[in-house]
Amino acid sequence: MPQFALSMTVEDNQLIRSLQNKIAQLRQLYEAEKNKSAMLAAKLEHEKKELMWSNKKYLELHTKHDNLLVTGMLSATEEDRKRNKAKLDKMVREIDKCLALIKVEHGNV
Repeated sequence: MPQFALSMTVEDNQLIRSLQNKIAQLRQLYEAEKNKSAMLAAKLEHEKKELMWSNKKYLELHTKHDNLLVTGMLSATEEDRKRNKAKLDKMVREIDKCLALIKVEHGNV
């Protein structure tokens, strides 16, 4: 045994054991905080993804709403909706005719 170990008192041994216990407690607290930090980082990543999905969904719904406003589908009366649908159907038919003419002109029949 080393010379210094023989000269250690009971108080010295208690001090060393107390220090060892405090180091063990500190390690436990560190591990708990490390685990908590990892859990919070994972939760933050999940929340970011959920927020991105919500923003995407909001933009899709906003676009649909704007499209409905443009087509007049949110009009106050059924008559307005029918009239607007008829206008939209007419525009679609005209576009289809134009596309057919373009195909004929370019020989893509």
